[in-house]
Amino acid sequence: MNTRRALLAALMLLATVLACAVPGLPTASQTAPTADTRLERMVAETVSAALAETQQALPMPTTAEVISTPTFEPTPVPTASLVPDVDDSGSSINRFEDNSSKFTDMRAGYEISLLEGWLPIRINSQEYLDAWLLPELSNPAMQRSLSSIEKLNPDELRLFVLDVQEGHAEIDFITNINFYWNQLSDISLETDEDLKAEAAALPSVLSGLEVTSTEISTTAREIPVGVITSKAPITTVSGVNVELFQKQVFIKTNVGVLVVTLSTTEELKQTVLPQFDAMIETFILLSE
Repeated sequence: MNTRRALLAALMLLATVLACAVPGLPTASQTAPTADTRLERMVAETVSAALAETQQALPMPTTAEVISTPTFEPTPVPTASLVPDVDDSGSSINRFEDNSSKFTDMRAGYEISLLEGWLPIRINSQEYLDAWLLPELSNPAMQRSLSSIEKLNPDELRLFVLDVQEGHAEIDFITNINFYWNQLSDISLETDEDLKAEAAALPSVLSGLEVTSTEISTTAREIPVGVITSKAPITTVSGVNVELFQKQVFIKTNVGVLVVTLSTTEELKQTVLPQFDAMIETFILLSE
């Protein structure tokens, strides 16, 4: 695996936990840290290193059109809210009366449906501002999660999804899903060689991380995916020790590679993992 890919994989992993925990520190001796400054520096250094390895210009994505539909189709609201919320990032969020939603990324060329209880947010968007007014945002951990994405690059972090289901924030860790798009990357999903290389880079980023599985499979729509699962002991910003569980799904899009990462805890894994898997099954590629 080349250095640039390893660095970008590291950035992706840091972004998933920077709002909730301090990675790479012993949980037994950790005190309440100033997490934001430390992690922003780590992310910035990782970005700089990755950019140093990347000299070519970003490819221009092509216009996309839908070639298939999601497995489950929410019932749309017969009001103006039916109009997709398209922003400057080249993506849209369509919300439905059952509180589910559909995210369409025209630049990367894919679409996915999100279940009720999962709040989709794009950086520098109106829904980001609106989210601060929600009752759930009275939770300090939820506020940290939301503020953590404010300065990230919307060309890379295409979507950030918060688990706002009742009772899921009680342990001071906010389960989240992020959609990280690398336009310059490529990965072979014909064998697991590249996937294992990606997995091998992860323990160097997060102290105590253990890769528990690597697998090449296909969705019900016959889309090839690479899957890495891992676990690691971490300490939340408030000093609570938890076991982090992550599931990373690698998908080749029309341009580059998309990595969809679920970050949760072992305590909540049995509840949220089936929901995450169901949402991944709705993933469709858009034609070029």
